[in-house]
Amino acid sequence: MGAGDEIPVPLASGKASGYPGLAIVGIQECADPCHWERISQPWELMATQLGAVPFHNRKTFLATPNCILYHESFASRLKVHALSPDGMAAFVVPVRSGARTSWFGRPLHERGLPVTLPGGAEALLEAGQEHIMLLIRKTLLRRYLSAQGYAALEAAALSRLLPADAETLAALAARLRGLLTRTHGAPEMLRHPAAVATLETELVTGLVPMLSPTEGERRVPLSLRRRGFDRAIECIRHADLATLDAADLCVAAAVSPRTLEYAFREELGLSPAAFIRRLRLHVLRRALLASALGESTVTELAYHLGFTQLGRLAGTYRRTFGEAPSATLARPLHDEAPRLWPTQPVRTSNGIGIAVAG
Repeated sequence: MGAGDEIPVPLASGKASGYPGLAIVGIQECADPCHWERISQPWELMATQLGAVPFHNRKTFLATPNCILYHESFASRLKVHALSPDGMAAFVVPVRSGARTSWFGRPLHERGLPVTLPGGAEALLEAGQEHIMLLIRKTLLRRYLSAQGYAALEAAALSRLLPADAETLAALAARLRGLLTRTHGAPEMLRHPAAVATLETELVTGLVPMLSPTEGERRVPLSLRRRGFDRAIECIRHADLATLDAADLCVAAAVSPRTLEYAFREELGLSPAAFIRRLRLHVLRRALLASALGESTVTELAYHLGFTQLGRLAGTYRRTFGEAPSATLARPLHDEAPRLWPTQPVRTSNGIGIAVAG
């Protein structure tokens, strides 16, 4: 390397240890929103950076076959739309939240534990935001929770908030941080299936006291609008993004276009068509970044995702990401961060599939 040459700085880096296929622990450091989207699977994320503060995310994580636990922080303000992981419930334990941090438009510091079942998600993250995310497969929750406890979880997911006071949330955060510290300090435990099963049991049973319904509690009925929204999100999750449109969603959701429009704006702040366009745009950006120079062209990748007006696409892309698609394609990929899951969920032309890590 000659004088004046720059040493590439990884935009996503970190380390991991454990036993892929069984469980791993690791640390991710990420300095680019696009890389953050890529290494945060099984979430399907669409991030928009707000303000001039450089993006930086750090995750300390544990991933087992049925759970993902991570403690993460953000340096800059961020607007996020997402498809939450298929088949998993997501719990957000606030550690440090800004005054404007929100989850589905509600302040994250409200008295309670934010929760959602698989579906669309929306959040505004303030600079300095810090929280613990716990993802648990619904099959595991059903195994350890009573029928009443699981019904309480579903009812809480409708309101996006599991009732809890500040003391309970602090105790839960301390418990989860302790579990992360324990597994990172002794990753050799992850070679033993019995130890991994015990860790998963700890993660679930820590939530059990919060899922005990009160006397006479009734399950909140799901509205037509919300049912339509959930069915539409399930359709998006498994559809071919290149051909999917709002009319397809209405058929899949079994509701009128007007009802679906209201549902998406209520839940995500976007119309169904705008959400699909944004998802396709972010999938294109990740495809451009992952392609080696000369391996694919912008035109080929755009056509593959159903974009046909390339001039309009270039303008929208530049406004969204601050650079031309060709600049993303030309950028070297220095991505050394470990993934959150030993078997990696990936976006395919027909939806989100599973690629087994080598």
